[in-house]
Amino acid sequence: MKVLAAALISTTLFASVNASADTQFVAADNSPGTELCIAFASNKPLEMKKAIKENRVRKFQIDDKLTCNDMSLTKFASVYGLNRTGNYMNLDVKTSTSIQDLAMTKKQIIYVSGSK
Repeated sequence: MKVLAAALISTTLFASVNASADTQFVAADNSPGTELCIAFASNKPLEMKKAIKENRVRKFQIDDKLTCNDMSLTKFASVYGLNRTGNYMNLDVKTSTSIQDLAMTKKQIIYVSGSK
């Protein structure tokens, strides 16, 4: 019973964290590069690993050649705070600290396109 309660609580917390995200990434096309960029933007290393496997590429190939919205993966990760997938890809992701008024933030929709 305690396991079920813990699972329910963790699922609820996970759903509330995802619902409060203020940035939504939308694919601009169906190219393999865009698919990899969307997986990278998910900030979930397992999704990135799955996309790499499905597109039959290797991590070191993506690091040098893939660009998302005309930015390198390192810059894309830094701009949007994608630390988890950035660390998975062994990128030097540097984040900056800033103060934001959370009541004033609006949900952003960002169209992502990958390199061809």
